[in-house]
Amino acid sequence: MKQQLKTLPYVLLGNAMLAFAVCAFVIPYDIMLGGSNGIALAIQHFIPVRLSVITGVINVILFLVGWAFLGKQFAMTSLISTIVYPIILGIFELLPLGELFHEDILVCSIFCGLLCGLGIGLVMRAGGSTGGMDIPPCILQRYKGIPAGNSLMVFDTIIVLMQVALNGLDGVLCSILVIIICSMTINRTIVSGEKKLQVIIISPAYQAIRQVILKELDSGVTMLDIETGYEKRDQQAILTVAYASKYAAIRDAALRIDKNAFIVTSEVANVNGKGYTIARVADPAPRADKETPAE
Repeated sequence: MKQQLKTLPYVLLGNAMLAFAVCAFVIPYDIMLGGSNGIALAIQHFIPVRLSVITGVINVILFLVGWAFLGKQFAMTSLISTIVYPIILGIFELLPLGELFHEDILVCSIFCGLLCGLGIGLVMRAGGSTGGMDIPPCILQRYKGIPAGNSLMVFDTIIVLMQVALNGLDGVLCSILVIIICSMTINRTIVSGEKKLQVIIISPAYQAIRQVILKELDSGVTMLDIETGYEKRDQQAILTVAYASKYAAIRDAALRIDKNAFIVTSEVANVNGKGYTIARVADPAPRADKETPAE
């Protein structure tokens, strides 16, 4: 419950940003979207009902479908967005947001994609789901083995084509730009601020390097059993994950001890565990494997 309360502001903010983008850019400029918003925009051509009402009905139906096929636990991740998003969208619909921006449609498309992506990314980063058209791809993945990303792309393409048939080809290029920018922004938002560096150090002096990283640089290490390829010698390699600001110190320490040390560095998007998502505590005193002989 505490974790859900901590993530609630991010879910609310994400839904608010998405709703703002729809009312300030999508509706005034007839930009085509995928997802439940895109379906609602297509339905609105035939039923003169507010977009928030149509989106709310679609999200509730898909929420119930997700509950039935994917279970309660999955459905609960999208419960907040299912309820909150149509309400926020309805409030923004009453405001003259379409009159705020009179820039070129290309500029508005860029900002629309950024806001949509940032909003969805914040919700997903908080562990929630925007619901809607996220649910059918998950069902297909579970029961048919079709990757969710592939089916989601197909669904979004069909939804956009529906709008093209109704709106014509005007604005298609801008709509494609919005979808591309939105997708890229979602990915960047989910991992933003969490990029670390994974460093693997291979050296015969692994014990000395290990001590320096642990004691002087205060970084955790994992020892990997390896066999060197050329000499076929058994030894250990050092694996450590650290913030980028520590990388130079780790590299220099290893090379100071062994100037021929083999160092491999790569970026990692997310890290969970002690020192990152769990507070680091002092390791308990080592327990002797054998009883200490009596004197």
